[in-house]
Amino acid sequence: MNFKHIFWFEMADYEKIEYLRKFSVAVIGSRMLAEILWRCGVGCIRYIGDVVTPVDVRIDPTYDYLDANDYDVMHPNPDSCVISYPYPHDYKELKKQLRGIDVVVAHKYEDVAARIAEELGVPFIPKIITTFLPDGVSFFEVKMPQIEENPISYSITCSVQAGEIMRIFTGYELPVIAPEAYVVDLKSKSYLKKVELERI
Repeated sequence: MNFKHIFWFEMADYEKIEYLRKFSVAVIGSRMLAEILWRCGVGCIRYIGDVVTPVDVRIDPTYDYLDANDYDVMHPNPDSCVISYPYPHDYKELKKQLRGIDVVVAHKYEDVAARIAEELGVPFIPKIITTFLPDGVSFFEVKMPQIEENPISYSITCSVQAGEIMRIFTGYELPVIAPEAYVVDLKSKSYLKKVELERI
């Protein structure tokens, strides 16, 4: 693995970065997050989405990295793999797609994904910045806050979530654990606002 192509390589030692190749993440409904994780060096990303559009094909992180445009600061990591699945709309089939995954992230179909993550005993990350651990607060015990849905908020959320996943895998500091959470607030100086998830 060429470490200089991993954008966060100075945050952890090389052994931990190399170890990322052993991990797999399921991303439901966020092609952007799937690409960021791929560029981070995560070994396998299972992307699950509703449809494959021409835009998906154009930004698909599985393109040949040698053909990247000159403005592309990071050449993607060819040691990772991305496997795309259409969303099955069948609980058993989705659970089958998520078996063997180390972390589940869902920007869509959060309730179903959270339930399966709990059954599989893996961390779950919804479309805000927090992590539900298998032995911690359940996704179903809290109320999700209202979030801004716009391209900038979405981009910041995906970027921070990728960093949280790196923390889970490398042990470089702790991720944000529910009921603590962050949401993007473009009016805030740091663009993030800390919130405590309200218990139901």
